[in-house]
Amino acid sequence: MRPIGRCNLSCPFCFGPRHEVPSMSRETALRVASALKDGGVRGVVISGGEPTLLSYLAELARTLRGPQADGRSAKVVLSTNGLAPLRAMERVLPHLSWIALPLESADAAEHRALRTGVAPHREKMLGLLGEVRKNHPHVQVKLGTVVTRLNVGGAPDVLNLIEDACLPDVWKVYQMSETNYGADNRGWLALGDEEFEDVVHRCEAAARERRVALRVYRNRSRTGSYFFIDPDGEVVVIDDGGERRTGNFFTRLAERESPLSHQVTGARNVENFTGTYPDAPPDAPDT
Repeated sequence: MRPIGRCNLSCPFCFGPRHEVPSMSRETALRVASALKDGGVRGVVISGGEPTLLSYLAELARTLRGPQADGRSAKVVLSTNGLAPLRAMERVLPHLSWIALPLESADAAEHRALRTGVAPHREKMLGLLGEVRKNHPHVQVKLGTVVTRLNVGGAPDVLNLIEDACLPDVWKVYQMSETNYGADNRGWLALGDEEFEDVVHRCEAAARERRVALRVYRNRSRTGSYFFIDPDGEVVVIDDGGERRTGNFFTRLAERESPLSHQVTGARNVENFTGTYPDAPPDAPDT
């Protein structure tokens, strides 16, 4: 669920909606949340843009997390850049299952070149990570690292910045998606498959050493993995041609002949979500 395109960073690899698109209204967002609950959706990532800029974020997370007809609750994930004031995060964290935080490089200059817009971003993000680990133990943590030409040196070493007590439950390493802003900058920023795999091998060694579960996102396996609801209420899916807009969420929901479930590869979509955000802490890699 991407209810906002606006962001307080301007990262050149961003695959989210364009920053200038209007945000989803509170009423529409809560209506989407209710429809997802009624449909028995088991997991939702609230993303953007930067979702902590939404005044109704805590209410949205609480609504998504509410009990469904069978008594179960959806797993709610917040994907954030970590810049929100702690007082704002305190309103949201009680309603989350997971929080997804970014760390692009152990090298400060590399990180700053990719997470552009707020100079102390890395320090603020690490501060939020420590707060979550200390005071919100029910929230699991996924650390995300997007690999580009600018951080091939420091990306595999990001875990070195984190104390043992604050290590993530999952570290996910992403091949840069050539979508939206990423597509604008692919010529000077994107890595080829072989170059990416070289970085992955180094990340695997680092994950084994710190006993952190590693997940890898590759562009070639993106088809069928994602189902987005954008700020304007449009459904966006991923196929061989890239992102494809398929119509308004509520209009599609009302259709009988072409249900929304036909827009994603069910098993692939589930695998992508549950592999990244498992029900129980995943096993660490063998030493």
